[in-house]
Amino acid sequence: MDSYLSLDASIDHEIIINKSRFIGLTYIIESEAEISLCLEDARDRYPRASHYCYGAVIGLDGLLQRFSDDGEPSGTAGMPILQVLLQKDLKNVLLVVVRYFGGVKLGAGGLVRAYTRSAVEAIEKAGIVKMTLSSRGIITTDYSLLGSLEYFLRQNNIKIEDMAYGERVKLEIITRMAWEELTQRVMDIASGQAELERLEDLYYSWEVDK
Repeated sequence: MDSYLSLDASIDHEIIINKSRFIGLTYIIESEAEISLCLEDARDRYPRASHYCYGAVIGLDGLLQRFSDDGEPSGTAGMPILQVLLQKDLKNVLLVVVRYFGGVKLGAGGLVRAYTRSAVEAIEKAGIVKMTLSSRGIITTDYSLLGSLEYFLRQNNIKIEDMAYGERVKLEIITRMAWEELTQRVMDIASGQAELERLEDLYYSWEVDK
């Protein structure tokens, strides 16, 4: 898969409906095992709540889906949260909604609307980003060529993640450019006086300046 949609940040977002507090927490995860760790985090941050409901979509194919009503009437909490994630086509995300009961019963329909609204607003606050499969590697070159290489990288929106200074300078970069094309262009600029080491590809959001 070349790209997928996910969340830009882990946030919390609170709304109050008929005296009940609904707090949406977003998490970016990559495995089912992380769900329990995130729930522990939610309980630590918001102790003694009435419910900790959640929905999760894991894996780039989106086939691993999990949800929990955590004591709310069946189908009124976890599934509505999960449905919001699926409608937004999000992957590798967990959304927990913490509820502090305010003394007024909302009924099944009211609960569905409340958990759905909490999930939607939490996602809006976290922001949706497109994660693109990108090449990552290290360019090693002489200091005399650093200026030319940095200019080339900036002009082509190639992200410099790190720079290490020694006898020669090493630039760790991330790019959407095909690795073969990048290699050829860097070698042309450096007149062959550069070395490129390809690292493992990764998914990266190019929509915001990081």
